[in-house]
Amino acid sequence: MSVSDPLIKKLKAFVIALRSKDEVVKDGHNLLQPLCETLEDILLKGLKSSNSWFGSNSCEYWTWISKIPSLSTQLRNKSIYLCPSRDLDTSSNLPIPTLSLLSSVLTKSDRGRGRHFIRTALVKRILVSALKVFKTNQEFTQTYYTEYGSILGNEILIEILSSLLLELQEVTFNLLLKVYKQYELVPSEDLGLDIRTVKGYPLVTQVDPSSVAGEDEKICVGDVLDEMCGECLRGVGKSGVYFIFNQHEGQPIQLCVIKSHNPDGSIYRPIEKLLQMKDLSPTSPEMRSPDTEFEQRPPPESILPEEIEDEIPVHDSEGKAKYSTVYLGNAFLGKDGRVDMIEHGVAEVLKRSDNKQNVMLELGEKDVTITDSKTKNVIFQHLFTEISSCGRRTDALKYFAFIAGDTYCSLSQKFYCHVFEATTEEEAKIILCTMAQGFDRTHLMT
Repeated sequence: MSVSDPLIKKLKAFVIALRSKDEVVKDGHNLLQPLCETLEDILLKGLKSSNSWFGSNSCEYWTWISKIPSLSTQLRNKSIYLCPSRDLDTSSNLPIPTLSLLSSVLTKSDRGRGRHFIRTALVKRILVSALKVFKTNQEFTQTYYTEYGSILGNEILIEILSSLLLELQEVTFNLLLKVYKQYELVPSEDLGLDIRTVKGYPLVTQVDPSSVAGEDEKICVGDVLDEMCGECLRGVGKSGVYFIFNQHEGQPIQLCVIKSHNPDGSIYRPIEKLLQMKDLSPTSPEMRSPDTEFEQRPPPESILPEEIEDEIPVHDSEGKAKYSTVYLGNAFLGKDGRVDMIEHGVAEVLKRSDNKQNVMLELGEKDVTITDSKTKNVIFQHLFTEISSCGRRTDALKYFAFIAGDTYCSLSQKFYCHVFEATTEEEAKIILCTMAQGFDRTHLMT
């Protein structure tokens, strides 16, 4: 029976290095990441697969950690929760500054929970306590680990590991464990937030300081909306966020937010990565406050098509933009609502555009309304969450169009391309700039 293991030797080297220096280990310490990786490798080594009716599945060390009642009590007594939210990237290397939550509803993966536990255990000095169950309960040990292929299932190796962890408990770890805020906002017609979905995360790009969300700087530019009224917001898309808010209209809004900045004022690193994916930074035009954003913004008529995504439409005093234009009709596109279908849709409508209709195209905060100029009757109306794309042909710039589904874009099975003719090419461009912002930058209304 082996009385040594490469991972034990590796851990011993880290312990000696950290104990030799009388310093506090914080996020960014050069030894923190390899130490956490080594601890995770130790907990994973020799871990048995779980068996079910659906076959064998890989097991996570969080599985047994979550089943130790005494450990849960220790964590609660130390004011830390055993049910963290998902980490922003469970596939990346440790350490990940994961978050503490009162509920496990938001947890994305057991690996993320386990990594949060490792960081928490270092700070709270409870790693040794977590291993006591393997010394006192043989049945528990045999359930989760093999005897000869693991460290925790080996009587000698676990004793060596425990002695090393006792030494490690003499090191002070001051790690960020919580940058998570929970708010209950009063019922309101408008949260006052603009968001952009990045890698599935609703990233706040603008906050109205006079709104219920912006009051007392509850929610700031760069924050990530994680949960609304008990519903996880990751991966639901803008239409999903809008749908969840609609379901709770007129009710207090429970909002959980991953803050963009650490308590010391530095940017929370996982969120910084999300900003970089969209070439955003806290000082970029998209991330400025409303007071400064409009001062440096070019007029709509000067915006190029590729710049439409980052611009805000110009509305009247009622928050609406109205344009007199001509409606040429629509073309059925089936299940395909991609912007690539704009060219096809315009061509189809122009083949039979003998029933032109003068209309008023009205772009509000939430929807597009087409009204007959003579009768004032509404011809049709679409929420921005139902609009998948808008654009125009390069060879016929006066004609513009938008594609809308019969329900939210992510759910729709029937898309139609609605085609219009503007008075001038420039007017068509301005309308598209205004319309694009309506569905690309979601306004959260509650």
